[in-house]
Amino acid sequence: MSTELGAGTVDSESRKGRGGVRFWRTSLILCSVLALLALGLGAAGVMRPPSLASASIAADRAVGTAGERLVLRSRLPVVPVQAEQVTVTPAVPFTVQTSESTVTLRFTAPLSYHTEYQVAISGVHSQYTTTIADWSYSFSTLVVTLYSLIAHRGDEAQDDTVVSNDQGRTSTLITAPGVESYVATRRFLVALSNADPDSSALVAVDRTTGASVPVAMPGTGLATELNAAPDGSRFGYVFTSTDGDSSYQNSLLVADAADLASPPVEVTASGQPLAVREWQFVPGVDAVVVVTPEEQAFLVYLDGGTPPVPLGPIGQLIGFLPGSSTLMAEGGGKQLLLDLASGLNADIPNTPDPDKRTFAGRRSFRAVGDYLVEFNTFKKRAGGTGVTTRLAHVTRAGTIDLFTLPDDQGQVLNSGLSPNGQLAWAVVLDPDAPLDDLSSGASEHATTRIFDLATGEQVASVRGSLPVWAS
Repeated sequence: MSTELGAGTVDSESRKGRGGVRFWRTSLILCSVLALLALGLGAAGVMRPPSLASASIAADRAVGTAGERLVLRSRLPVVPVQAEQVTVTPAVPFTVQTSESTVTLRFTAPLSYHTEYQVAISGVHSQYTTTIADWSYSFSTLVVTLYSLIAHRGDEAQDDTVVSNDQGRTSTLITAPGVESYVATRRFLVALSNADPDSSALVAVDRTTGASVPVAMPGTGLATELNAAPDGSRFGYVFTSTDGDSSYQNSLLVADAADLASPPVEVTASGQPLAVREWQFVPGVDAVVVVTPEEQAFLVYLDGGTPPVPLGPIGQLIGFLPGSSTLMAEGGGKQLLLDLASGLNADIPNTPDPDKRTFAGRRSFRAVGDYLVEFNTFKKRAGGTGVTTRLAHVTRAGTIDLFTLPDDQGQVLNSGLSPNGQLAWAVVLDPDAPLDDLSSGASEHATTRIFDLATGEQVASVRGSLPVWAS
């Protein structure tokens, strides 16, 4: 029996030994497989390129102000990208910064309306591997709507209309008497109606549906200087009470464009009343520039707690350069540029007159050395003096004529630039229009011609005046 037990024990031990061998053999095989897998994954990681994972841009804001950012993100940290690696089509000035896996392009000029942009970055290097990738991304800016005012003047005048213009199709959105001006916010059109000599009304409609929307006002009074913020979030006006209540005297009131039923808020100088003659919103900043009746200009922040910043004597505000915080104004008989970001001011040289009979007139600036100008040539004729106007785009590279209007084909009433500086416009009064239309503000006999400054070509012509673009 002991022999049998001994034989059984030997057999059992033998099986245990063989089981241990199999265990270690399996473990070694498994470890080898895992090592090979890790080696393969490591090699794959080493070979993985820094491909583009995502990109984002607020295209609606990019057409309104300079400085909008296109943020591109890689799957891996990348070596800093240089400007010469980046191509933007159509061309637009930009700066580039890299932080780990994020590359940011900052466009230093507003983008064009309704345009597809292609962004290509060549030779993007991974920080930790030897791999390289080429990136490409495209995005489109929004289609904008062009509005214009058809104004009637005279004792028996019809109501004025604000219309939208879409590829030759015109739709009436606002009908009201005595419309002096109007603005487009993100959702609404708001018009200032001064039909009554003692009181003003604000008329608003939904831009999409055309439905009328009530607008809260502080009482009975006269409103002037209607303006809207470049991003469409607010609008405001100068208001003087006429109902015996002296609460408002040349007061600047600012309203939330998303809630027309809420009363506007008065802009003050650190809580004290502030009389305003004219004013404008500052692009990209929660602030306004105001000119007092004494022709003193101030930068006023809308937080209510920051004291107004004096800007010096200014006779007239002309406007901000497209998409920037650089203000063009007139003062002391000359035109000035005030950079509100740096606090630096500079005089703008006059445009030389081409000859003895031709004079440089109204100018609208896109940038220093890049502007729209009217050249007016005067010629005596039977019954008076005729004016031939040449509208030109002047840059450091030269001058491009947009159009010339002979004196027998009408008269240029006004000209300017779209908010992003892409387009130029000129309001032309018909040659057979009543003489009073030259100064009355009537535009029923006028058309607005639109030019693309990139090509110098006329791209549209709409009835009326006061063109407004809004997305």
